[in-house]
Amino acid sequence: METVARATWGVAYAGIIPDEVQRRLLDSWYSLQSLSRALATNGSSFFVAESGGEVIGFAQFVRRSSESVELTRIYVLPDRQRSGIGMRLLDAGLAEFREEGLKQVTVQVERDNRNGRRFYERAGFADPRELSHDVQGFGLALVEYRRPILGRLLSGLAMGESPRWHENRLWFSDWGGARDRSRRP
Repeated sequence: METVARATWGVAYAGIIPDEVQRRLLDSWYSLQSLSRALATNGSSFFVAESGGEVIGFAQFVRRSSESVELTRIYVLPDRQRSGIGMRLLDAGLAEFREEGLKQVTVQVERDNRNGRRFYERAGFADPRELSHDVQGFGLALVEYRRPILGRLLSGLAMGESPRWHENRLWFSDWGGARDRSRRP
């Protein structure tokens, strides 16, 4: 996941978050210790896309209440973007939370991240609200979006993807390549 984040951040946040701030945040948020804590956090779910045994994308959701979950991070390698992987990661999370009875998902995105905002708007997020957040001494101008968790088709599974479970988290294997047909409890 760290490799995906490092490859993606330079593209996603160019001209938005200075390189030095990106390096500092990546070192902090994607260290082995930080990712281990995130995986162990109660109410947190990670969804990971692999191809050829390599992680090519991931999403993390954190349950915020009995009705709400927040998409805290979603990244797909730049050369694999616009191929539906991000939407399938989002759909996988929405399917899980719909089964749990959650009603709403929120996400915060940098105000000037046009590609990110377009992705969320295409995915049905609306009601933008601007806010700012200080992160390790750097002020982020953000937009928070919301959307209901509805009965949307889980596109990855509909397209023949096969889910695998790893440490109680759903993984999809070989997106864009040969399909992994195994199922693990």
